[in-house]
Amino acid sequence: MKPGTIIFHKDFKFSDGAIKDKYLVVLGRRDDGVILVAKTTSKGHRYRLDFGCQSGNRYPAFYLSQGSCCFPLCTWICLDEFYELKQTLLMQSMVAGSVFRFGEIESTLARDLQFCAKDSDDISSHQEAIIDGDLSPV
Repeated sequence: MKPGTIIFHKDFKFSDGAIKDKYLVVLGRRDDGVILVAKTTSKGHRYRLDFGCQSGNRYPAFYLSQGSCCFPLCTWICLDEFYELKQTLLMQSMVAGSVFRFGEIESTLARDLQFCAKDSDDISSHQEAIIDGDLSPV
């Protein structure tokens, strides 16, 4: 999976233990099979309606307006929490039918998203290195 790939994960487990169906966007991957993702939301009460990067906000995000990619609604990619998933487990979940590939964000926009994520105060240096090692082409 390359940066900008959008997956739908049934029963995604959040860091607080909650479980919910969720769209995730791939930000980068390491050679050892770790994939860095960010969750999304279409509930924008915390966010601005400015297209693109909103990394300087209290709730950092990347805003995709309706029609700018495959999401049917206006969508914010949340950049206040990042998840590292194992590619082997993700592929097993795809075979089992609990994870689906939904679409892609075009590469230029995916690269903008990656740089926006790197600008978030909530990303670790380790996670930033994952993005640096897998930057989307221009």
